[in-house]
Amino acid sequence: MCLIGLLGLLAPRVVLIALWFFYHPFIMGPFAGVWIWPLLGLFLLPTTTLAYCWAIALDGGFSSFSGLLILAMGILFDIGFLGGGRGVLRR
Repeated sequence: MCLIGLLGLLAPRVVLIALWFFYHPFIMGPFAGVWIWPLLGLFLLPTTTLAYCWAIALDGGFSSFSGLLILAMGILFDIGFLGGGRGVLRR
């Protein structure tokens, strides 16, 4: 499970697609079967989408501190990945 988590940080789109095909309830369960939200998450915020699915899959969900922490880390990783290339372009 740690290997999948590490791979999720390195290549979140690959992990999201693989989980969607091989473990469909993990991705579609939190979104109540509506396929457009995970599809948008795949293109816009893949790490946050994985973190959201993982937080919902936990026993406490978002009512626990760990669920909120996982989601916050996913958002921070996506913001960091999106803004990371802008500093290189300015130089």
